[in-house]
Amino acid sequence: MRPIMTTRSNFLRGLTRIALTTSLFSSFGLGSLAAHAQVLQQPIKINVMPFLDAGPLLLADKNGIFKKHGLEATISVASSGATVVPTVLSGQFDVGYANAISSLQAIDNGLPLQLVHATYSHPSDPSKDPYRIWVKKDGKFTDPKQLADANIGTLSVKNIAEWSTLKSLENLGIEDLSKVRWTKVNGEDAYDAVKNGQIDAVWLYEPLGAAAKQAGLVPLLSANSGSIPGAVSGYYNTSRNFAQKNPDVLKRFNAALDEANLYASQHTDEVRAAVIEKFNFNPELVNAADLNLYTNDLAADKLRIIGDDLVRYKLIRQAPDLDSVFWKPSN
Repeated sequence: MRPIMTTRSNFLRGLTRIALTTSLFSSFGLGSLAAHAQVLQQPIKINVMPFLDAGPLLLADKNGIFKKHGLEATISVASSGATVVPTVLSGQFDVGYANAISSLQAIDNGLPLQLVHATYSHPSDPSKDPYRIWVKKDGKFTDPKQLADANIGTLSVKNIAEWSTLKSLENLGIEDLSKVRWTKVNGEDAYDAVKNGQIDAVWLYEPLGAAAKQAGLVPLLSANSGSIPGAVSGYYNTSRNFAQKNPDVLKRFNAALDEANLYASQHTDEVRAAVIEKFNFNPELVNAADLNLYTNDLAADKLRIIGDDLVRYKLIRQAPDLDSVFWKPSN
């Protein structure tokens, strides 16, 4: 009988320890916290082009902001901005960056895309504008108004360069925009093309602008501040299908980006370090580059103006219905 009693006593003591352990975990919330954390970690696949405005997103991943909001983020780097929207619509990625013009063009073509969160807003100070048109130093182009009759290079035709330039010229009082020409260029070749006179100017974003300055070009027009200060011309997008099936993931993504944009605004040195590390950018160029403003305001009123502009410039057929363009938690 003694062995049986001993076994029984050990069994009861084991049960007591389990009960006490469970009680302690319950008292301190540790058991529920561990289970809760496992449930909250939702995967999200993000596709982004290599540019400085992705800095807050990278910090959200690097500094644990995504994890804090219950997201396990996988960030992929696209070869170009033009490839991002198709990968989001196909379901290959859940969220992806696109400039506002590309997004509105996709929506104008009937594609089921929605805007989720702002990336950046235009500065009001032309001297701190990261999107500029560059010309040959000591060349014939010395006044921004001269661009109304110029052949301007751009990485992507019929897109953000065209809208921001035409809008800026209109704001300078130019009425006839019919003589502005556009030529597609590739990266560093554009600098020599300007200096050799193959094109008159080139529209660039940072850090390509810093490289243009290093190559001897000079800025003539600040395109973001010159078009609509405070406008958002870049958003993270998702497909309607993903939005309908995963509203909680998008809520978490929005909350994480809200925090990341605020943090990035106060820690621009970390923004620069993050893009240098992720995209293998030249540190000298990144540190010399101007940055946009990181905002959590969707700036819908200014996007309405952009939409109307795109219709006038024949870049889209119809101005968007803003009630359906933006993803909302209730969708």
